[in-house]
Amino acid sequence: MAVPRIPRTIARPKPKPHLRRRQQHLAFVRQLPCVACGKAAPSEAAHVRTGTDGSVGVKPGDRYAVPLCTACHAKQHRIGELSFWSARHIDPLNVALRLWTVSGDIRAGERTVFRARQQIDLAKSFGRRAPWL
Repeated sequence: MAVPRIPRTIARPKPKPHLRRRQQHLAFVRQLPCVACGKAAPSEAAHVRTGTDGSVGVKPGDRYAVPLCTACHAKQHRIGELSFWSARHIDPLNVALRLWTVSGDIRAGERTVFRARQQIDLAKSFGRRAPWL
């Protein structure tokens, strides 16, 4: 009489989450006002390429997304990222990473955008000689 074999189970590893793509974060960013002009939501989730993990032909990770209205997003592509952000005295990487840390909290995201916009107003009132620039 043969002894029945015990079926061998193979432990399959859990699939790793894709760290570069997060649809929930992009949906969060789209609910925020435009960081460049302050237009109310909905916005587009604009990916910052300069200084990020993106390259030619590779979209940066979703952690580098900032809210821009349609007009500002088009202008950013038309005149180039560096020109667009430097004219507004905004550090888009700082804004993007702050939004990443508060992702899902709309009020915290709105405060982050508001603070970035305050920097624009202060830079305008001080001109080019702003002490922090």
